[in-house]
Amino acid sequence: MVTSAIPGEFSPLPTTREERGRQIAKLGRIRPLGASYVVPSQSVRGDAPPTYLVDLVEQTCTCPDYELRRLVCKHQEAVLFWLAWEGTVNEDTGQIELPKATRKPKRKTYPRNWPAYNAAQIEEKAHVEVLLKALCEGIEQPPRRPGARGRNAYSRRDAIFGCVMKVYTTFSGRRADTDISACAERGSIGKAYHPNTLFRAMEDPATTAILLRLIEESAAPLAEVENRAGQFAQDSTGISTVTYDRWFDQKHGKLRSEHAWLKLHIMVGTLTHVVTGAKVSSEADCPVLPELLAATAKTFRVREVSADKAYLSKKNLEAIDRVGAVPFIPFKSNSIGMASKSEPWRRMWCVFSLKSEEFRLHYHRRSNVESTMWMIKSKFGGAVRSKLPIAQVNEILAKLVCHNLACIVRAVHEFGIDVDLSGTIKAPTVPPLTPVQP
Repeated sequence: MVTSAIPGEFSPLPTTREERGRQIAKLGRIRPLGASYVVPSQSVRGDAPPTYLVDLVEQTCTCPDYELRRLVCKHQEAVLFWLAWEGTVNEDTGQIELPKATRKPKRKTYPRNWPAYNAAQIEEKAHVEVLLKALCEGIEQPPRRPGARGRNAYSRRDAIFGCVMKVYTTFSGRRADTDISACAERGSIGKAYHPNTLFRAMEDPATTAILLRLIEESAAPLAEVENRAGQFAQDSTGISTVTYDRWFDQKHGKLRSEHAWLKLHIMVGTLTHVVTGAKVSSEADCPVLPELLAATAKTFRVREVSADKAYLSKKNLEAIDRVGAVPFIPFKSNSIGMASKSEPWRRMWCVFSLKSEEFRLHYHRRSNVESTMWMIKSKFGGAVRSKLPIAQVNEILAKLVCHNLACIVRAVHEFGIDVDLSGTIKAPTVPPLTPVQP
């Protein structure tokens, strides 16, 4: 079928891809990225539509249609329409120029209390040593074996203090010996052990349970702060056993080496970024949530739990409901709605479908768990130095202990709480926050 603008002449109708490209361009969500352009898809899956990268110079696109046909797709057409509508032609160069606001979109920023941040960073190392000393006071020496002779190999309290302090310094065991010896001179520990003794303590399976307990105890001083909102989030990340691999390559099938990765599951409070529950395991994300939620609920008053689609299951929603909290987990494209027999599932479906803006507002709190992972990796490293499997797990858990102690120091300055040498809160002065219950 053809149409004619001038009698006697025939011109083809716009193709389907041209028309769809025009519709995409009308939405105005195209943005430049270097020499390419990011174009949203017309199909919406989940919270946000997928995006594709269009390169007009190479005349390529990352969408499946172009990968199959190797011809101009609707996303390339959309970029051409968008440039024609939004840009202007420079008379000197003949190039299309976009408005400044379009070329450099303003990035959303969040205010920071710089005086409190600076004070916390300056005083953190000294305060972490004092808090770690108080935290290790509860570590008991294991009983001697019947018939054993001589003195104990080492003091477990002092050895675990040295292991955690070694991880905090981000140095190797031998280079961290100077810092650990300085802690002994100040009276934080009774003796600074040889690095090989610390390595043996890190390889001890009994150290894992102790470090998990220290994570929970180091999070407890911030319970009064986190309970004001009661918002928690969970996610997982990879920790490398070498320094030249990326978790992105491992996760998306582009692994460049045969080295193993360790998977860390954490639940965090969204106000202070403190880790309230942790597990190092290679299992999938979904089954771990009830375990970390139970560990969190022992100390904190949980009102909301945010997680991505990987944690969507009736068992998880019912576990969140049992502790009196509201789940904010987005549904998948093939999820059933009100036909489910699970009451927590139906309640969340109503909020997800009928109050989408409110759901997204609460679900956005999940980004804090990703911030926590970045904080841990940027400060204490995204890889472990240990070579044995048990020592690698214990080193990761020691990173979380260091992170929680740093969160306490920051909360002292940012939230105005008062912490004594035992690490307990005296006078929290955080303004009350009451989340909206759906």
